[in-house]
Amino acid sequence: MRHRSGKPAKTTRDRILDAALKLVARRGIAGATTKRIADEAGVAEGSLYKHFADKPDLLIALVLERLPSIREVFGKLDDPSSERAPAERLSAALIGMIDFYAQAQPIMAGISSDPDLLRLCRQRFSDTDQGPHRAHEKLAEFIRQGHGRGRVRQGASPDVLASLLIGACTEFALLARLTGKTPGDMNKADYAKVVVATLSPLLGRKRTAAGRN
Repeated sequence: MRHRSGKPAKTTRDRILDAALKLVARRGIAGATTKRIADEAGVAEGSLYKHFADKPDLLIALVLERLPSIREVFGKLDDPSSERAPAERLSAALIGMIDFYAQAQPIMAGISSDPDLLRLCRQRFSDTDQGPHRAHEKLAEFIRQGHGRGRVRQGASPDVLASLLIGACTEFALLARLTGKTPGDMNKADYAKVVVATLSPLLGRKRTAAGRN
């Protein structure tokens, strides 16, 4: 079935996930009860259990299906056909990660505070090879490739550099969420560029004779 706009109509499962995402962002995991999720989605509470085994199953699906995909965030990071310089591609990936963590933090905070839910989530991440760990893997691999091409300084650890970059993104998202401010009052695009420029000595970006990057 299609909507009047011509786009495929959302399935009940999609509506439930969309409603859950809104409520978790607004009320946190504890406040996003199955009844509230059902009301927000416009379905009977019992309908949730036709699509999800229980609330933990719904929340894990939310993480895997509604947060920005790490694969999408890093889709063009290592695209050999891209005409953008590696630093520009890295900056674009950092912007995507800031968006990811801005949406992920309220969900992951609730999951990490519940031992049983955390165990289930870890297992699902392992089974599907999806989740926040993919960000570190993709970034470290990109840096490792740069190391092989002489773009990364010898002795610099790709894994540590990846952690520094991810930490910068989580800091931006967390500070914005908790205080409404950002590091240096920068927008995320400018911040991403400054992060890359700050780490440029380790990332091996060379300066021209004129002193510019």
